[in-house]
Amino acid sequence: MAHASSTPTDPPTSVAFDSDAFDDTLRTLTEQRPDRSGTGLVFHGGTREQRQQALSRLTQQITGTVHQFDASSLLTNRRMQTQNELRKAFDHAAEEGALLYFDRADPLFTHRHPDAPDADTAPTTLEYVFDRVGAFDGIVVLGLQQKHHVERAHRIVHLVVQFE
Repeated sequence: MAHASSTPTDPPTSVAFDSDAFDDTLRTLTEQRPDRSGTGLVFHGGTREQRQQALSRLTQQITGTVHQFDASSLLTNRRMQTQNELRKAFDHAAEEGALLYFDRADPLFTHRHPDAPDADTAPTTLEYVFDRVGAFDGIVVLGLQQKHHVERAHRIVHLVVQFE
């Protein structure tokens, strides 16, 4: 069952990966938010290997499983199919109490559906993802490369992990 949405009110904390601040911030985040509902994190930049190392250290803090997806593999030309794929990812992770990780998530910020009946009022893929993150009973991590996507995600993000 989803808890009330948890939207960060302050700018997200930003830490460098592989620093003492990274481990301290993860510990603080998990201690301050024991239910972790609606907790969003961004892994910004870096290599796939670096992001996997950070993910491993994060799971050590929360002792759970990880459901990992390449975000572009969930996107289709049909809005309902895309939302269905995303819904399944969120629901399955929620059933298992798993951390949800979308690697290479930048396409979520730009994806459009040509079949949307009313493109002006239909939720975009990104709005749908943001709504689901806020209602998710756990932690969702987005792996992003583009800085402007990190800035757009500020409303769901509690922690930005920077990779050099």
